[in-house]
Amino acid sequence: MTLVAPWELIAVVAAALLGSAVGIFGAAWPRHPTVEQWLRHRTQRRSQGPADRRFSHRRGLASVEARLAGVVQLSLPSSLKAALSSLLTRAGISTSPETAVAIFLSLLAALTAVILALAIASVMPASVAVLVVLAAPLGVVARVIQMAGRRRRAIVDQLPILVDLMALEQGGGGVGARTAMEFVVSRLGGEAALLLRDCLTLSATSGTPQLDRQLEAAAVQLNIPALSALAAVVRIQREEGVSTTSPLGQLARGMRDRQRDELLSRGRRALVTMLLPVALCILLPFVIIILYPALQRLSAAFS
Repeated sequence: MTLVAPWELIAVVAAALLGSAVGIFGAAWPRHPTVEQWLRHRTQRRSQGPADRRFSHRRGLASVEARLAGVVQLSLPSSLKAALSSLLTRAGISTSPETAVAIFLSLLAALTAVILALAIASVMPASVAVLVVLAAPLGVVARVIQMAGRRRRAIVDQLPILVDLMALEQGGGGVGARTAMEFVVSRLGGEAALLLRDCLTLSATSGTPQLDRQLEAAAVQLNIPALSALAAVVRIQREEGVSTTSPLGQLARGMRDRQRDELLSRGRRALVTMLLPVALCILLPFVIIILYPALQRLSAAFS
């Protein structure tokens, strides 16, 4: 029986503790509040009163993350920064690309330390450790892309209901399209309502584009043509002052028709996709069993 050295046992325990901390940190991010808001809130709380020794490690963490984000901002190319910003925005993550990269590098360094400790303690083979470290960035990018796809599908599914409610609100109260949108999104939740609420907030700030421009920018960024149509309806109501109850209702019906066509096409694609495993797993063995006697005779004849 091989005894484990004390330093190997300490390394394994430290790696387990560090891995647990990294897992908790990774599972809790990105959520509200964002990392920037959390760090800013912690810094403001500490600056208001006397420094407490219990929070010295958190203050150090905030300082390290801020410095690392500054270094990343200087070294990150502008094209990559724009791509990361677009991906984070589509996924609904309000953290800046610099802070996201800084947090990712910190987690990757911690993960590398854990894997290295496990490899030194012979708990994990070296090849598996290298594969885990190399697969971590791909896993994070795939997760963010998956979040972006889910958010887009949720917005597309929820948008017709919001537009219908806007049409009812405008027809019943005689209010404008912007006011109807404010009434609807203030009472409902969901990704679509949150997106429209953000567009309303940004358009209400002085020096920012109008609501229709905000909706068009969101449509281009998320690749949702329905938002462009909603922006056109809002622009017509703002410029001409006419009621947009009928256009909003027609827009909601058009969205539902598009969703129905997409579901039908998705079902046809799923049917075609299911034929391949059926053909490989059922038809091919069946054909081989049927033709086996003939193949055996041909083989005997040729031999």
